[in-house]
Amino acid sequence: MPDTIEQITVAPIPARHWTELGRNAYTPEGLGETRTEWLVRAHTSGGVESYVNAKHTVAAEGGSIARLEADLREVFLGREVDSLLEVSSGHAVAAGSEVRAALTAWGWMDILAVDLVSRTRGQSIGALLGRRRRDRIPAYESTTYFQDLLHPQRGLAELVAHACRGFAHGFRQFKIKVGRGGRAMTPSAGLHRDIDAVLAIRDALGPDVKLMVDANFGYDDQPENLAEFIRATSPARLTWLEEMVTASVEGYRILRELQATHCPETLLVAGEVDGNPPSGAFVDLIKQQLIDGYQPDIVRIGLLRWKQLETRLAARSILPIPHNFGNGRFGLIAGLALATSLDSWVSLEDERICPNVYADDELTLVNGAYQAPDGPGLGIQVDDDAYARIGAPNEVVIRA
Repeated sequence: MPDTIEQITVAPIPARHWTELGRNAYTPEGLGETRTEWLVRAHTSGGVESYVNAKHTVAAEGGSIARLEADLREVFLGREVDSLLEVSSGHAVAAGSEVRAALTAWGWMDILAVDLVSRTRGQSIGALLGRRRRDRIPAYESTTYFQDLLHPQRGLAELVAHACRGFAHGFRQFKIKVGRGGRAMTPSAGLHRDIDAVLAIRDALGPDVKLMVDANFGYDDQPENLAEFIRATSPARLTWLEEMVTASVEGYRILRELQATHCPETLLVAGEVDGNPPSGAFVDLIKQQLIDGYQPDIVRIGLLRWKQLETRLAARSILPIPHNFGNGRFGLIAGLALATSLDSWVSLEDERICPNVYADDELTLVNGAYQAPDGPGLGIQVDDDAYARIGAPNEVVIRA
């Protein structure tokens, strides 16, 4: 008999960062410590259970749990697992025709479908999406925000200490938030603090650690400060410059000239705000090769769609560098699965969410990289005891 999805549960799961986060260039206050994962568990008649974080539907404009429940009923409940994806020669090539529109609109649905099919077939996600390309996944620490402003009495020393703690925890790549001269400080003061932060962290962590910066568009309308930041931080040999300004051909032509002059080895990357990739200005940035890496979100876009997008990027020699901040503990798990399946890979964004309901104790960072799970599907199970404490008290059960 065909394997059919017969029950779905939804529960809010606290997702706590390893430490309190400060501000970035566009937030008026610090980001705090806790997010929420909306954990969906889909159960099939054949005993398969699959997972996804559906927070993008709940957090969307007009989103609600009622809408999420209605979508899950329409797209998944009562549907045969084999109908979710088109599989050819053992590899998923497209979403199933009946659910294609939904899986294209909501990347988390794409992930749930891929997890269901791969678990049912006993394959890893890497194998289902082509072949498993790698087992060790480099990751970068993504919580180095404006901790100097969160703890002004310690200032730059707090920022350096934050990065040093991350190094002690095993990270060898760090993304540093810059752009203080937008909403956090005056343009001049923000510029100099940004420069000092990058150079101080480079000095503290040494020459072999990879450093990236992300301005969250904090250098918009500051061309002279942008040029000075790139010139002054060139000795730090940054791996990439991310979202220094809002995406536009004009803005990125200027960026490309600055990069070519001061740090030609540094990548220009952008795209985490692109919800329907590639769209808008990003089409032109890709076509004209004004960026070196493209960053749509893992859970918002989905695994199958990311595979399809990679082919388009490869034609322009642009690297996939998926965004993964805000996806909770599930984001790390989904990111590892995506990383095993893509032909090219740079690094996985790790927002440092503490373990919660997943039985993922083996997901340990060693010398800057994770060992990807090798079981079927995402390779991860939910810890039933942890879920009973954390998720079950607020669980919604959806049955046919």
